[in-house]
Order: sequence, then C-alpha cells, then structure tokens
Amino acid sequence: MAALGFSVLLSKLKQPVVLGQLVAGILIGPFGLGLIQDVNTINLLASLGIILLLFTVGLELDPLEIRRIGAGSIMLTTVELTISFVTVLAASLLVGLTYLESVFIAITVATTSTAIMGKLLLENKTLKTKESHLALTASVIEDFATVFILLLLPGLVVANSQVPASDLQFFIAKGVLLLAVIFLFGWKIAPRLIERFLVDNSYHETAFLLALSFGFVFALLSSYLGFSPAIGAFLMGLMIRGKQAEFITEKIGPIKDLFVVLFFVSMGTLINIGTVLTLTLPILAVITVAIGGKFFGSWLGARISNGKSGATELAVSMLPRGEFSFIVAADGTALGVASQILYPVAGLTTLASSIGASLGLRLLRRRKGVEARSQIPLIEMSIRDMEGENVE
Repeated sequence: MAALGFSVLLSKLKQPVVLGQLVAGILIGPFGLGLIQDVNTINLLASLGIILLLFTVGLELDPLEIRRIGAGSIMLTTVELTISFVTVLAASLLVGLTYLESVFIAITVATTSTAIMGKLLLENKTLKTKESHLALTASVIEDFATVFILLLLPGLVVANSQVPASDLQFFIAKGVLLLAVIFLFGWKIAPRLIERFLVDNSYHETAFLLALSFGFVFALLSSYLGFSPAIGAFLMGLMIRGKQAEFITEKIGPIKDLFVVLFFVSMGTLINIGTVLTLTLPILAVITVAIGGKFFGSWLGARISNGKSGATELAVSMLPRGEFSFIVAADGTALGVASQILYPVAGLTTLASSIGASLGLRLLRRRKGVEARSQIPLIEMSIRDMEGENVE
C-alpha cells in the first residue's frame, strides 16, 4: 500500500516510480515509522528481488552482441566510469573513510541505472536519438563491468584482511570453478533441456519453471561459494539466448515486476536516516561528487566519442543510479564493509541523481523547443527571400 501511494504521487510529479517505492520503504521500515520490523524477512525479499532482477537482465542481454558494440560506446564507458570511480574514491578518502570503505562506496555509486534512464528517455521522447542509443549501450557495458566487479569484491576483502596466500588462491579457484560450471552447463546442457519442453506446446509452463529454477540453483551455488547470488543468476540468464530467452522474459515479466517493487521497498527499509544525520559531511560529499563526477565523466566521454553534439543531454541521461547501487551495497554490508553508510549513500544518491536527471532532461527539452520556435521566423524569411529570387 505504501509503495502504491508513493508510486502514484511520484508519477504525478513526473518522477520515476522506483523513487516512490524507495521513499515508501524508508517511511515504513524499522528506521522510519517502524511499521515493518523483521529485518530477516526484508533481507529475504530483497535477495529474491536481486536474483530475479539480475536473471532477467541476463536474459535480455546477448553475450555475442558485445562484439558489435562500437568503439564510441566503449570509449564513453571507459572515460565516465574511470572519472566517476576515481573522484568518489578521492572524496571518500578525504572525508576520513578507510581505503576499503572508499572503494566500496565508489563502486556503489558508479553504475548508471539502465531501467530508470530508459524510462526517463522514453518519457522525454528522446529514446530514439543517437545520444540516447549511445547512453543505453554504455549502460549495458557498465552492467557487465559491475557484475565482474561483484565477482571480485569478496576477494578484495579477503586480500585486505592479510590472510595467507593459500586462502586467496583457494578463493580465486572457487571463482574459476563457478564460471566454468555455469558456462559449461548454461552453454551446452540448459538450452537442450529447455528446448525439449518447448517443442511440445503442452509443456511450455514446465520450460519456464525449469529455466527459472536454473537461475535460482546457480544463485545458490554462487552464494555457497562465497559470492553474491546475483552473479550466478545473471550469468545463468546470460547463457540462455535467442527464442528461449524471449519466451522466458515474457513469462517472467509479471513476477519480476512484483519482486522489483519489493526489492526497492526493501532497500528503502534498510536506509538508516539516523546515520545520514550523524555522518552528514561524508554522505553529502560523496553524493555531490558522485553526481558531479558522473556528469563530467559522461560529458567528457561523449565529447571524445561523439563530438560536441548532444554531450550535455547524454551526460544528464546517465546520472540516475538504481538497482546496481543497492546490489553492491547489499554485498558490502554482507561482507561487513562500511555497513553503516553504504545503504544511505546508495539510497540518497539514487534519489538525488534520478530527480536531477528528470528535471535536467525536461529543461533541455524545453530549451530545445524554445530554440526551435525562435528559428521559425528566420526560416520563413529565408523562404520568402528564395521565392523573391525565383520571381526575379
């Protein structure tokens, strides 16, 4: 009910509805009005939301399409991610956080939310422009990069703990094992099993349940080996391609939508407003630098890869943070790193960046409309002049 109410309110204000769900969670959670107190249930719902969300993201991506990504998108992603990460890392160190905490916070606020950005571009009727296509492609590359980073984060914590080299080697071996098992099963066995049920129309529901169970099984395997369950779910979804992926995506849509709502509400309930008040300077510094660094990095990357046209619009489009910020925050909290500050940083950065992007795109669209109207008299004069020359 809280998610519904705030979603309607935010949609009336022409803001992404996920922000309403986030605010609803903050309000009803244990750090707000306390209407929901069971943190274990909240974490369970959030975990299910993460697994379904990342499994679906994997289904929607085709690993073979990576080869077709242009150099411009790769250049843009490299520049903006590097600048965003380095600036937030430096800001976090300057306000007194440890190196490991600073790294986790920089990763938390580094990735653009593809879902929120896509919705904002659609609402502003700029989804089909060249700049929007470049921004969406860059955000997909960011998703791949973030999943790879999630795979490395537990190893970073282990290495920072100064454990014996044998433990670190064992951890790396587990990561290689996870990738090998998912690749071999997902590339060779899973498609054949799913196809066997899809051939017979009466078994379509079974094929869907089979694919969904693969996502959960490998999420559990990933968690058992000490990694984020999101990695196993994402990689399994990535291995299912073509018509099978389209069929499962269509079937999983309503379930995913439900759990994505629960995911953002759950993330909101874990944001401790008291921490925001006691750590005002670090949080404000990180959020300010995160938004400014992302804008400048995207603007510079766009100028290098796409020329001068549309750089500002592209930079504003890439501001929103979202699902991956909370996934990294959940991972960091589970590993015991910066547990008091990660959720507030993720939540407030998502709120500030998404509202800023929404307002910025609307202002840019309005300015374009004013400029277009101002050009009409000049065009009419040019037409009259041309007509006069034709008469002569």
